[in-house]
Amino acid sequence: MSRAFALGLALLAATALASGEDGGSTAPEVPDGGSGIEEFVPQPDAAKRGATSSDLESFEPTPSALEESFSAPVAAPSVQVSGSLRLQAGVDTGFEAQRSDGLSEHVVDGRGQASLATDVKFSPSLRLLVEGRALWRAGAERGLERAKAIFEPTLGEAFLDLYTPHVDLRVGQQTLSFGANAAFAPTDVLNPRDLRQSFVLTEPEDAKLPVFAARALGGAGPLSLTAVWVPFFTPHRYDVFGQDEALFQPGLGIRLPFSVDPSIEDALQPRLLETERPKAFPWLGDVGLRVTSEIRGIRVGGSWVWANEKLPAVQLDPELEAVLRAQDRGETPDAALLLSLQQRLQAGETLVTGRYERQHVFGLEATTLLRTTQLDMDVGFSPAQTFFDERLHPLRKPAVTWVLGASQAEDSDFIYSVTYLGLAVPRVEAGELLVLLEPGTARGQARTAFLHMLVAEARYAPRNQRWELGFRGAFEAVQRSFVLAPRAGWRFTDHVSVGLAAEVYAGKPYSPLGYFGRNDQILGSLRLTL
Repeated sequence: MSRAFALGLALLAATALASGEDGGSTAPEVPDGGSGIEEFVPQPDAAKRGATSSDLESFEPTPSALEESFSAPVAAPSVQVSGSLRLQAGVDTGFEAQRSDGLSEHVVDGRGQASLATDVKFSPSLRLLVEGRALWRAGAERGLERAKAIFEPTLGEAFLDLYTPHVDLRVGQQTLSFGANAAFAPTDVLNPRDLRQSFVLTEPEDAKLPVFAARALGGAGPLSLTAVWVPFFTPHRYDVFGQDEALFQPGLGIRLPFSVDPSIEDALQPRLLETERPKAFPWLGDVGLRVTSEIRGIRVGGSWVWANEKLPAVQLDPELEAVLRAQDRGETPDAALLLSLQQRLQAGETLVTGRYERQHVFGLEATTLLRTTQLDMDVGFSPAQTFFDERLHPLRKPAVTWVLGASQAEDSDFIYSVTYLGLAVPRVEAGELLVLLEPGTARGQARTAFLHMLVAEARYAPRNQRWELGFRGAFEAVQRSFVLAPRAGWRFTDHVSVGLAAEVYAGKPYSPLGYFGRNDQILGSLRLTL
């Protein structure tokens, strides 16, 4: 099956690429700089409507009528319920035989995602939203062997909003947004991503996982300010092996040193690579600041984020790695090496560590409207970010990211968006090779590694028609890997729609799109909304 390209971006720039069917957040953000307070205008009483003394004499109200006439009306809380159910089934166009190393791929899979949210507005200054989510996923290898399924109920967004004349506060589980570009902004790293999602059928906001945070929006003259604190750590959700989007793929040449039953594979993996997590409260947690302003029709801004990375940096002891490499080559490990490892294990030494590094990210952004097109730009710099070599060993390097985007900004039958992502990683040593970023021929001299990627989307949905046609694709220039994803949809009603899509991947085994998508597939989907 296809592998999520979002994982490639997470390894490169701590962000995820995702696109798919139309969907949206059940809890839209309050625009930057706005107080979020609706104007409250009390209804005028009878005297203010111009009642005369004769009118009052001829009318003798009851006590209840007097109370209604001279008391300001109390606005009743408003309640809005929303929800959706998305079902997806996929079949590979080529069936791969089962492997003996535990890295076999699915040839069929199914996925279901459901959400139900209740949005309660108690008053113009107080709002509560609570959302529940559930994920169901199943798959099987060739011949329907090693079939497995998993069900994950989770809490989605669940927060309390307090709007005041000067500062808007939000506390609880929420999705945060930094930068101008929704998918690639370099400072948009406060929310972890679900890297098990499909590249074609996932919106950027759907791949984000809500985190418990406190967010404040305010203003100072022409400046709009955003401050965020995320006190507790939440990592990416990812698969290590046994899934099409897993970190360990056959092309890595890594053999799993164990075998587990399919029924517990997915439950085992979330803690498999980590040995330590960042300290919980009262540790500093993740923090972010963002400042934006309007200058001659251009919204400009800057942001800073100090956060824990969401993928663990796994370090193997050199002796343990030497033994594993010998096993991969089918050789008998050195007896003295095995004895040394045994003695060290008996002494309680730690031979594998999986920790989450911490990084600063500084960003600049700009957004403007040019007729019917919205243009956005992001530039980010991180003094130290984790990348991985061809055996997934972590490498800490500085990184510069730039993003340019253009998208349709008005309602139209034809909708489009084009995004260019660039990444530069200096100080790569001669013996190092950054997986997904560089071809094998790059090794041999000190250099700066580059990534150049173009992502495009187009959709045609005529008004008053039930059908639509769409296309999504990405092209990576350095190793010339790409994905093409045509799709078609039919809307039975405003609440029921179906879709048919294909994913066609091409590229070298260590390229961004070749590594995660060498298996093409056909996908069918059903979407229900309340």
